[in-house]
Amino acid sequence: MPFSRVAQFIDTVIQNKELPGAVLAVANAKDLLYCKAFGMAHTAQHIPMTEQTIFDCASLTKIVATTSSVLLLLERGQLDLDDAISDYFPSLKQQHEEVKIHHLLTHTSGFQEGIKFYKKQIAYTEVVEYIAQLTHRNAINKKVIYSDINYILLGILIEKVANASLADYAEKNIFQPLGMQHTQFNPPAELQGKIAATEYRDYLKQHQWGEVHDENAHHFGGVSGHAGLFSTAEDLVKFAQAFMKNGHSIFQEQTKHLAKQSFTKQHEDQRGLGWQLYSQPSFSGQYLRDGFGHTGFTGTSLWISEEKQLAIILLTNRVHLGRSCEIQRFRRIVHNLIALENE
Repeated sequence: MPFSRVAQFIDTVIQNKELPGAVLAVANAKDLLYCKAFGMAHTAQHIPMTEQTIFDCASLTKIVATTSSVLLLLERGQLDLDDAISDYFPSLKQQHEEVKIHHLLTHTSGFQEGIKFYKKQIAYTEVVEYIAQLTHRNAINKKVIYSDINYILLGILIEKVANASLADYAEKNIFQPLGMQHTQFNPPAELQGKIAATEYRDYLKQHQWGEVHDENAHHFGGVSGHAGLFSTAEDLVKFAQAFMKNGHSIFQEQTKHLAKQSFTKQHEDQRGLGWQLYSQPSFSGQYLRDGFGHTGFTGTSLWISEEKQLAIILLTNRVHLGRSCEIQRFRRIVHNLIALENE
């Protein structure tokens, strides 16, 4: 049976209560080769995972919604990657004049990893002005600092340039054209039973379920450039195929090529436009030593190997049982077993 070893491994991990559940999808540029659900979407409610389960994508939002929107605006001549972010938000000029759009996309802006806007009670409309006052940003291009701030700013930039909300722009220009029918921000309440629950929240006295897990995105009303998107494995396959050779795409070939180039060759962490590129260490595993992908804190990941022409979408609700799961090790073993099967 195809992919039997990887299925057995995932089953064992779930039986050992390291993870509550998962959906694994494997595809080439044209076809879905495999899609299987494992375990539970909600343990307390006894809801099993299905191939159609909707997941809180967490930071996959950065690549699926935000980076892709920027690339489309680039293609359409509505912005330039060398534009300074302060060209669009003049209040950023004094402290952050040298920060350009490509610095935000590649995490080389020097901004810190994150700011707890939700604890500071800073509204979405106040974010740019708050960032304008930051005086302790690192120098640009000195190192890769993975930062939600970069993508929160990019989400606000998209809204300004496109004159539409990030959710609406992505729906019209990315999700609909690619046939991603189950991908959206702020899923309606009637879909709750089809969504994988995330973490137990003391303030809710139950698991968070059907609303975004990321605290800042939640504080911002569920829509942000860094988190907030919900999707399914099969929808994310369609998205991955849009970046594969000969896959159905909304992007021009030159754009796909540009996005996958390293903008951080001088650093250990190789980054394209939005994409994490293969470099050591990588969650791609020991047998997929090429390609590009991204992860999400809730337990989601996407990896595309150009050498093997495979896309692997691995969605879990790993925070449902707490934060102790060794999710990177889990991803590497899953990817290894798939790569060996595909020899």
